[in-house]
Amino acid sequence: MAPTTVASPTEVEPTVQPEPSIVSTIAPPPRVASPATLDGERFVETFDGAPASPTPWRPSNWDVTVHSRDVSTFEQLEPMAAEHGPDCAGPPATHESSTYESAVYQCRDHVMTAINAGGYAMIYLTPDRMVDFSEGEAVIQVDVSTLRSSDRDWWDVWITPYDDSLQLPLDLGSDVDATGPPRVGIQVTLATENQMKAVIWDDFEAVQFPDWPNDAVTGDTFTGYETFLTPDAARRDTFEIAISRNRLRVGMPQYDFWWVDTEIPELDWTQGVVQLGHHSYNPTKDCNVDNTPVPPVAECLPNTWHWDNLVIDPSVGFSIVQVTPTQADASSSVVELEQAALPDSHLRFTGIGNQLQVRFDGAAWEDAQVQATQRETKEEHFASYWHPIPTGTTRVEFRGEDWWGGPWLVRGVSAWSPAVVAN
Repeated sequence: MAPTTVASPTEVEPTVQPEPSIVSTIAPPPRVASPATLDGERFVETFDGAPASPTPWRPSNWDVTVHSRDVSTFEQLEPMAAEHGPDCAGPPATHESSTYESAVYQCRDHVMTAINAGGYAMIYLTPDRMVDFSEGEAVIQVDVSTLRSSDRDWWDVWITPYDDSLQLPLDLGSDVDATGPPRVGIQVTLATENQMKAVIWDDFEAVQFPDWPNDAVTGDTFTGYETFLTPDAARRDTFEIAISRNRLRVGMPQYDFWWVDTEIPELDWTQGVVQLGHHSYNPTKDCNVDNTPVPPVAECLPNTWHWDNLVIDPSVGFSIVQVTPTQADASSSVVELEQAALPDSHLRFTGIGNQLQVRFDGAAWEDAQVQATQRETKEEHFASYWHPIPTGTTRVEFRGEDWWGGPWLVRGVSAWSPAVVAN
């Protein structure tokens, strides 16, 4: 299979939202009862909370991953001016951010991601709900800010079958970072000229729109959103992904604009983990080259993306069990699950180093299982791991061997299960 993108713009008046405010085919997890936080099967995350200052955001029902590639940033991120002031005053006010904890934070009833990397860095936010299109079309909506300070800073959304969901999915070349794309999945990404594009990955092939088939698609992947709205850091506009087994739509419904609106090769999966991503790839480089970013800026800087009002409709639940601490190395190799591992759990983490191993509650050591991806992971990149955990486990220990560039390191540890415990 191969990649695609599509849609035709029609301007309408927007609804303004003000600032306050591997390789194996695995069946999808069983359908489970929706917990009380859902309206039926419709999942809504409003990111509500109005702290007095920017406050790190890591709720119990979300997997929050913050990653930076270069060894010099393994403990501390490169500093940046993140939007919202020290008192949560709105843009253009800023505060300095340089820690992993502060890269995802809350102010004024929404959440921000802010990360800077001279090499490569990314953030992924993953709720414990999958989109379910088994009975027809399902919808994902999220409100996102639109002002960009660099075209080398962007966001994306991945939709991936449960057992194929990578902690660090990345569609760029294998020399850049991480593990590459998942074996199976759909990526919707903000391209350099403010347009959204989509790629379908399926068994080591990619279908990118508008290339499939023979450009016979509906939509407009070449028009940037700045042509029908004024980019703004203080307002979030609604982006929508509508998916069924044989059709994909990507657009901004309040403007009646669709970049992608087309039939797709029929999918053999019907539920997917939803990941909201933020990427930083040397954002100060190539400033105002090839007419990007749009609108032009006096100085290219790392961007802050503002997120609000995520909707997944309909959705299916799974469980995320948090782990403390979220990383391990040779000096601190033990982590504790905040509750005992549920049935059919997997340990989910990223790691760098050789011969990484795990053991559970003092049992025998096991070689940590790397997830299958489109490409082999380089030794100098973090790999995504997905390792079965015995039910009832509360303590996990890691060990490994150093790689050529430094000591082994594990981070972003959590435990996932298709089982759902009633609230």
